[in-house]
Amino acid sequence: MIRDVHHVGIAVRDLEAACGLYRDALGLPVVKEGEMPSRGVRAAMLAAGGSSDGSVGYLELIQPLEASSPFAKFIEERGEGLHHVALWSDDVDGDVAKLRDCGVALDDPEPRDGFTGRLSYLAADAFDGVQLEVVEPEEGLTGDRPATESRIKRIDHVVLRVPHPATISERMASWFGIETKRTFQRGETSFAFMRPGDVVIEVIGPSERPAEPRPGEIAGLCFECTEIDDLAADLKAKGYPVGEPHPALQGGRIVSVNQSGACGVPVAFIDFTGSPGPPPR
Repeated sequence: MIRDVHHVGIAVRDLEAACGLYRDALGLPVVKEGEMPSRGVRAAMLAAGGSSDGSVGYLELIQPLEASSPFAKFIEERGEGLHHVALWSDDVDGDVAKLRDCGVALDDPEPRDGFTGRLSYLAADAFDGVQLEVVEPEEGLTGDRPATESRIKRIDHVVLRVPHPATISERMASWFGIETKRTFQRGETSFAFMRPGDVVIEVIGPSERPAEPRPGEIAGLCFECTEIDDLAADLKAKGYPVGEPHPALQGGRIVSVNQSGACGVPVAFIDFTGSPGPPPR
């Protein structure tokens, strides 16, 4: 059973520099930090607000310490940025067994103990280049809301750019029971939206699979926030490359930080104050 998006993993060159934005400027509390010698990394988990039912999404910042680390290879090939989306499982052994039965390619054919809990990575090819993880989080990373004065309320949505959105929709439904809630087309681009829990997964790509498709990627991260004008002004004052808040298609107002100032991550913030708010689950 997939409950939600548990966390979004970000590969960074310098953990402390990354914390300068996510911890210091945005006020997201660090709830776990340490090294994983088996993966050759140092990592930090930051709580990204909370939802109406008390659950909390997380960011996992990952700095490779060794050239042999898969995260070092990722940074070498793609640069810093969004590395994986972790789906929150209540039964990771059962979910991974189902994936094996479906013939899904897995980097971890059996769940293993990791930094965030008991987990298994799917092979990137399983989602056309997008790296997914299934995790049954450890105690302490299961939604207790830490005290914080951050304007960040929660992770609103994560964007996957893929060769063919319809294929990803089929796999999400078949492998995880995550149904697509809405689709539409704009020009030659298709959009599909699914919501396993509180976080929306937005999938975009060509309407027809190209003959030579580019590998998929995690292409964006958006937080729900409050006081968006003050947030944008504070980030600008701290030297971050921030745009101007403007109306969002989802309702409310949105503003973005250029990925050059966010460790390679296209980050946006959306404020639903004064609008009907995000669509219901």
